[in-house]
Amino acid sequence: MNMKHILSGLAIVATLISGPIFAQDNFSTVYVMSDNLGDMGFNDNAAIGFARVEEEGVKARLLQASPTDPQLWRQNLEAVSNSGNWDVIFTGPNMHDNLAEVAPKNPDQMYVFFDDELIEPNVLSIKYAQNEGSYLAGTLAAVAAKDTENFPLSSGKSKIAIVAGMDLPIIQDFILGFKQGAITMVPDIEIQIIFIGNFNDAQKAYDLTRTAIENGANVVYNVAGPAGLGTLKAAADSDKYAIGVDSNQNGIHPDNVLASMVKQIGNSIYNSVGQIKAGEAEFGKVKVFGLEDKGVALMYNDTIVPEQVKAQIEAAEEKVTSGEIKVDSAF
Repeated sequence: MNMKHILSGLAIVATLISGPIFAQDNFSTVYVMSDNLGDMGFNDNAAIGFARVEEEGVKARLLQASPTDPQLWRQNLEAVSNSGNWDVIFTGPNMHDNLAEVAPKNPDQMYVFFDDELIEPNVLSIKYAQNEGSYLAGTLAAVAAKDTENFPLSSGKSKIAIVAGMDLPIIQDFILGFKQGAITMVPDIEIQIIFIGNFNDAQKAYDLTRTAIENGANVVYNVAGPAGLGTLKAAADSDKYAIGVDSNQNGIHPDNVLASMVKQIGNSIYNSVGQIKAGEAEFGKVKVFGLEDKGVALMYNDTIVPEQVKAQIEAAEEKVTSGEIKVDSAF
């Protein structure tokens, strides 16, 4: 299956939100990746945004690359930057040092850097308040761990876990928000924090998650990119609960994944292209998408999370968006 077919298929599932409409005027964009599609998470969510702009007349290309070949990431970024063929170049996680080297050498080229930041006059940085979304994930995890009536796979013990890729500032932002949300709901809750050491080793994620569950965790939060598919499977195999991340992972193991903390990456890509075309994008600055502007969200698995529990989480969300609660952050 070629990339155009992949993008067209993803467009079918893209959420239609209000936003810019693009004319058929040969505007072009390319996403230089440090990974591949098929992660059922970050990259697949991003691809939805590119599919949407392509459907509306923008030329879009996704350059996939092996996650173990950083030399290719740099080569791809340099190649598209030197080609002069692209109005805007997107790149994301793991590409900070490469973009910091390449962008200043191409001052007339526009770049969008998402899920990270680089302050350069030709770079628009997009970040997501993953701490706010994780706050909601933490509230749900804490409730589900203790509420055996609504969540019969839980033991009732106030024990949960986070299985994360690497100990990085952005991952600490997830962790801080999750811990704060959980403690708000269950002050004496026990939270295991486990690092895989990378974002691609699904087997290691599986093994570490099984250990966390053996140590009493009733709910595990996946913050590990493609490796996190191992975390979700371990929860399912152990008859416990998990919370997904980045895109809607509820359907992967529908009896066990309570919800997914979604970064609306596709929406931010779609809107950014429209702002650039309209001359309204603020290059040299950082745009943060949070709960209030739907940049992050907790998407429930309606088959296992009852309405009364959703109401508890939504009440917590209202306190965040109103400013009553300020969520801890690593930044």
